[in-house]
Amino acid sequence: MADRKLVERVEYIQILIWVIILAIPVTFLTLLFLGLYQQGVHFYESLSESLGIPPGIFTIVVGMLGGLLVGLGLRYLGVQHGKSLQAQMAEGKVPYRGLPGFIIVALVGLISGASVGPEGPLGHMGAGLGSWLADKRGYPSEKGRILSISGVAAAFGGFLGTPISAAFMSMEFTGQLTMFSYANMVAATVAALIGAWILVSLTGLMPSGATGLPPGGLLNPSSFFYAVLFGLVGLGWAFLFKVIFNGLQRLAKSLDRYPLLKPVVGGLVFGLVGAWQPLTLFSGEHELAQVLESGAQIGVFMLIVLAVLKLFTLSACLATGFPGGFVFPLFFSAGSLGYAIHLLLPFIPLSVCVVGMLAGIGGAVMRMPFTVIFLLLVLGNPALLPVSVLAAITSFLAATMLDAGNARKAMRQAATDRKEVYT
Repeated sequence: MADRKLVERVEYIQILIWVIILAIPVTFLTLLFLGLYQQGVHFYESLSESLGIPPGIFTIVVGMLGGLLVGLGLRYLGVQHGKSLQAQMAEGKVPYRGLPGFIIVALVGLISGASVGPEGPLGHMGAGLGSWLADKRGYPSEKGRILSISGVAAAFGGFLGTPISAAFMSMEFTGQLTMFSYANMVAATVAALIGAWILVSLTGLMPSGATGLPPGGLLNPSSFFYAVLFGLVGLGWAFLFKVIFNGLQRLAKSLDRYPLLKPVVGGLVFGLVGAWQPLTLFSGEHELAQVLESGAQIGVFMLIVLAVLKLFTLSACLATGFPGGFVFPLFFSAGSLGYAIHLLLPFIPLSVCVVGMLAGIGGAVMRMPFTVIFLLLVLGNPALLPVSVLAAITSFLAATMLDAGNARKAMRQAATDRKEVYT
């Protein structure tokens, strides 16, 4: 059924009603998941202090224990290891049997300090519940896909609190935007950016809602130059991610014969790194706030080290079977690198460096330019929108044409590897 024919039918209104009904429990389950995650992290921190064990040893032991529990859960909790979420969404149906076990396993990995994000299991949860509802309604794959993507969007909306960003994230994260869609959207966005720049440059008029910003904003030639620079740095980061992930994936392949040992080794890896640099632990959103608060004290060298180490621990977790996403680990890496660039080039404002690198890595490594653009528009200063748009689009186009690293592709490969090991 063509999309236009579906939307023009009254039946589509009925689907939207079921979307609303689905979104309510998915959102509450998302909040429950995030609450358990935060409580688990607090328990982790309080246990570390109360036991009196040296922090480094505690980090390593908990990482290995978390890896063992992940391996046991993947093996014995009835988790369905089919294709990746992107491939399942393309087929119009996401398996939901074993979904509770998958969520438990992902939660254990997150609480143990794994460098993966919660958006991965949240996306699976929303998509799985959408497919379950579609089966109950007897919907074919075209309609079932609408409910599945809506479940993902509801979960991301409950996570981010920004509806447009969550909607685009659900589409880009699951691979539902085709390259044809990107070709149209990128071209239209570039044209709109030029039109807005000329308007502001000639008339001095600011968009509605931005009049409280400093006069002139950031629409000047240097901002565009910086944005392209950040996009190219993001491209380099994508190649670095590709090298690190591919290397660790090849090493992890040798552990396929030992399914319970494989995630234990992953836990040992991020535990050792976390014992040396605790900021590399967990998904990275709270740790990024610490970097932005204390980056000057951390220093250029260590900020770059942190940015690289996060790529390493993220890759190690994906390669050894830890369920989870990549968005916030990569945000941490991008923010650390952006702060380092500001310290190296202090004439570029910190906000421009951080937003530029978030957009550059979001476009190149995540391959989710529009998610990052809208997310930064909501969370950051609207005056920085030209920087984020140009950096994200530059890095996305360059990484796509040059076949640089791709975190979405890496996550798909990690899902395939888990299927081979645990089924």
